Amino acid sequence: MTLTTATIDRTDAVLANGLFAGTTVMTLAGEMPIEYLSVGDRIITRSGARAVRAIHSTILPTAQVVCISASALGIEQPDDDMRVAPGQGIHIRDWRAKALKGVAQAVISAKELADGEYIRMESVVGACLYSLEFDAAEVIYANGVEVTCTPAKVAA
Repeated sequence: MTLTTATIDRTDAVLANGLFAGTTVMTLAGEMPIEYLSVGDRIITRSGARAVRAIHSTILPTAQVVCISASALGIEQPDDDMRVAPGQGIHIRDWRAKALKGVAQAVISAKELADGEYIRMESVVGACLYSLEFDAAEVIYANGVEVTCTPAKVAA
């Protein structure tokens, strides 16, 4: 079980995936801000309740993020405006999946969904990015949106 924190002092760092402080995640105890989660907490996923195996937090002095406006992905999806890393996978099950990937449902990076108005790139100052890891790849519910999480890395 891992809890790591890093500080990135470069402004050109590429953000692969993650959710920013203030994002609520659905747990067995109800919705909880991501910054209050601990290793071992049980998170509601598309495949059932799963224990968090690792949490990584990164402090960013400045960053380019994707802001998804409230209800941009459907009714109350997300519940409120939410910010994610550009590479964060969003599980989409509507016309966007068909238009962008040619299938009924797909995982699409947040930056690919950007339309410049309801889903847009923004610069933020002094943000904390969190990534959750599980035993296997999972789709969790964050601010009412289905987002992907990676499997925990196994030490050789």
